[in-house]
Amino acid sequence: PGEQLENGIQNVYVLSEEEGLVLRAVEAFNDAEYEEAADDEEQEELAHDSAKRSRRSGILRRPGDRWMLRGPIEYVPPASVEVVLTQRAIPLDENEGIYVRAVIGHTYMLNQDEELWEKELPSNVEGLLASGIDPLADRSTRHANIDGCPRDKTRVVTFRVPHNAAVQVYDYREKKARVVFGPELVMLGPDEQFTVLSLSGDKPKRANIIKAICLLLGPDFFTDVITIETADHARLQIQLSYNWHFDVKNPADPADAAALFSVPDFVGDACKAIASRIRGAVASVQFDDFHKVRFTVFPQEYLTSCFTGSGLNEVPPEINKCLNSELTPELFIYGP
Repeated sequence: PGEQLENGIQNVYVLSEEEGLVLRAVEAFNDAEYEEAADDEEQEELAHDSAKRSRRSGILRRPGDRWMLRGPIEYVPPASVEVVLTQRAIPLDENEGIYVRAVIGHTYMLNQDEELWEKELPSNVEGLLASGIDPLADRSTRHANIDGCPRDKTRVVTFRVPHNAAVQVYDYREKKARVVFGPELVMLGPDEQFTVLSLSGDKPKRANIIKAICLLLGPDFFTDVITIETADHARLQIQLSYNWHFDVKNPADPADAAALFSVPDFVGDACKAIASRIRGAVASVQFDDFHKVRFTVFPQEYLTSCFTGSGLNEVPPEINKCLNSELTPELFIYGP
């Protein structure tokens, strides 16, 4: 009389092999649920005696202690035990992982002292990963539609590096960087982040136009528009194209691999360096000489080792006022 059920009639916990219960003691008690089982029939009697001793002695649980009970089992929690949560094993492929202790490639169940950790990424990296742009096929695409499916932050971040490309990953704990050459699958560790490239783009070249995780090694080309001035003060705007590639062998020496990412914007720096040399060469010749033999003004020694050629596509003159009487505004000079 006077007694009542605290939480009503409760169900029995029936756990499969891939399930477990995280338990917490609310008061001190002797846990007699522990039982040892023998694997071999020859040790069955010895294991039975050991289990009897374990049940008699049990394990002393103090208030606040947490432990895990794994299936398969049917479990009825006593009044001195609180069920915190039910854990289920997380199946993982060899190319999948979760952030607990960088568990990759096999099914894993969290124990009583573990929980999934959410890895945060910079907003620009999140956008690049969610864009779905192929670094090689869509390299001319500046803007992409980002789908509405959010990233599971507890899953290991992966990135597929295409052929003839490289990605740099920096470990902030070890203070070391590693360069991964494609084709390869990059999997970020808990303390690792991608190095984001910010390259120049458009015509004429402007800084911070292209954002990318992956550095393409070429061969490829880029085009720039520059303004030059001849010795007789004729100002012209010319469009140039450069063929380029990175002279790096795979597998590369670690020093050579690190040098790939030592220049933040190789496109902008290369265009500025070559444009400066071209302006210096053009400033020493007259407009008529440049018009007749303009291609001899750009000697091959002005090109760096990773540039295999250049082309003068179009020369629309923006002539000084003093030359307007000698040249018509419709004059355009085209390269062959």
